[in-house]
Amino acid sequence: MGKGATDRTRRFLMASMLLGLAAALAEADTLTIKREAFVKGPKVFLGDIASITGEHAEPLAALEVAPAASPGGFKNFDAAYLMSRIQNAGYTPEELKVSGAPSVKATTMHLEVTQDMVAEDLRRFIETQMPWDAAQAQIDVTAPSQEIVVADGAVSINWRPSPEYKFVGPGAFRGEIAVDGRVQKTILCKANVEAYSSVVIAATDIPRGKVISRNDLTVEKRSMLNLSDRAVKDPAELIGQVARSTIFPGQIIEKRDVAAQILVRRNQMVNVDVQSGTLHIRSTARALNDAREGDIVGCQNPGTKDQFQGVVRRDGAVVVE
Repeated sequence: MGKGATDRTRRFLMASMLLGLAAALAEADTLTIKREAFVKGPKVFLGDIASITGEHAEPLAALEVAPAASPGGFKNFDAAYLMSRIQNAGYTPEELKVSGAPSVKATTMHLEVTQDMVAEDLRRFIETQMPWDAAQAQIDVTAPSQEIVVADGAVSINWRPSPEYKFVGPGAFRGEIAVDGRVQKTILCKANVEAYSSVVIAATDIPRGKVISRNDLTVEKRSMLNLSDRAVKDPAELIGQVARSTIFPGQIIEKRDVAAQILVRRNQMVNVDVQSGTLHIRSTARALNDAREGDIVGCQNPGTKDQFQGVVRRDGAVVVE
């Protein structure tokens, strides 16, 4: 074989090798590294920081590169590090065509939870949990002043008040900030709740032993911080009651301040209604003790001296059944 034939053979083999390499590259997966990428976290995947095409694009994209930076932070990854991660996953350089930037900046996306957002969320929680009408309450919230940064996602705050807090006056609340259901941060907030309730107030001086009328009463709104559970809220509960001691103008009236009026006095002659089936008998008898409406009173028949008991009715009559 002459020299010319040898050269032609060599050129033919070289061309065949180049064509084979071109065909292999055409069939290889391609990876184009981005210069900058934004990732959700908490992990960085190859598909977050590079564009991938080819037969193995899906498993390559799911390849974990490293933990992500904290929300709002970033990490840099160079091409050599990415190739080592790819080779550790079982891929050879011949199976992948790499191009693009020499390194990528991966910034973890974040959300800023503002002071106003925290205060509004805590206010809504208090409104739903307190036993008072929100329209009758004033809620002041002091939220943390520091910047709160969390990962990107659906943010929620789970609030827990101090165990002894009754949703009136100052109180402390612990909030767990969660993103997509995972707790990210814990914060402490303070709130002050001023709740008001309508209560019955003495409109005038009510002396001890006086039977209370509607003109003796008025209704005002008062703070519930120091309000007793015994405070009367409906004037109708007091009308016809007797003051146990003097009640002064402007005083909040409590149930212990009054007693039912004595309708029957000892030795008083009272009307007696005896009801037995369809038989109804009305007579009189002598009361043996003092009694109020609903009380049981002992009675004595003035003629026979027989004794019996009955229940005092609102009109002062004694009912015997």
